[in-house]
Amino acid sequence: MSDFRTDLGKVRGSGAAKGGVHEFIAHRVSAIVLALLLPFFLYGLIKALHGGYDGLIAWASSPFGAFVLLGFITAGIYHGRLGINEVISDYVAGDGMRSLFMLLNTLASFVFWLIGVLAILKIWLGT
Repeated sequence: MSDFRTDLGKVRGSGAAKGGVHEFIAHRVSAIVLALLLPFFLYGLIKALHGGYDGLIAWASSPFGAFVLLGFITAGIYHGRLGINEVISDYVAGDGMRSLFMLLNTLASFVFWLIGVLAILKIWLGT
């Protein structure tokens, strides 16, 4: 049973390179979406500052404001989840603990996203 492969051939296809490209592209796309939404988000917040709390509620209850807030919170939480998963995969040694922390990160991100979306929809729909 001789293995005639080179050392590079033996290690190719193992490690993070198998699935890392998708996360890399998703992280960059979410960053671009955040960068595109940031001016609209800041404009809305600055505009709402003049009206105080009522101004913020008025902006968030407009279709444009609700759309910007929904997009910003969705892209922001997704971008954060990808970043935390990268830190977990780099610094948590055991496979079981790594999987547990990634699962907890995904669940926490989903819960925070759901709370944010429900709050924005409640303001937007006025209920």
